[in-house]
Amino acid sequence: MALLIVLGFIAVVILLVGMILSIGVKKSADDGQSSVMYPKGYWLGKGIALGLLLGVPLGLGAGILTGNIGLGIALGPAFGMGFGSAIGSILEKKYKNNIRPLTEEEKRLQRTLLVFTISFLVLGVTVLFALFYFYSRM
Repeated sequence: MALLIVLGFIAVVILLVGMILSIGVKKSADDGQSSVMYPKGYWLGKGIALGLLLGVPLGLGAGILTGNIGLGIALGPAFGMGFGSAIGSILEKKYKNNIRPLTEEEKRLQRTLLVFTISFLVLGVTVLFALFYFYSRM
């Protein structure tokens, strides 16, 4: 049980570090931009965020209505990501004249955040399997 608490604490710390990193990335990206040029993938990210914002509550609502909340938790973000990707793709095409290529700094930060995200996903799946394992032994 103590192992699960420690793993949960590590997951929360990693999440907080990621949030701080993303805030720092956002501020540094905003400081140097005085024009209306957007980096490649900007509108796609906005669309995915909007899709998740709409998909998660709708999925939870659908899960509660159907009596299978697990299904709602699983399908809500999935449909939200699909819907958001479509919106983001449309916005990318709409603003294609205002899109600039990524700078080297942005590419480096993107790779760093990708590694962080994958690491956090692996940690989350590991904690989930550990929970199932320890609860099945009780």
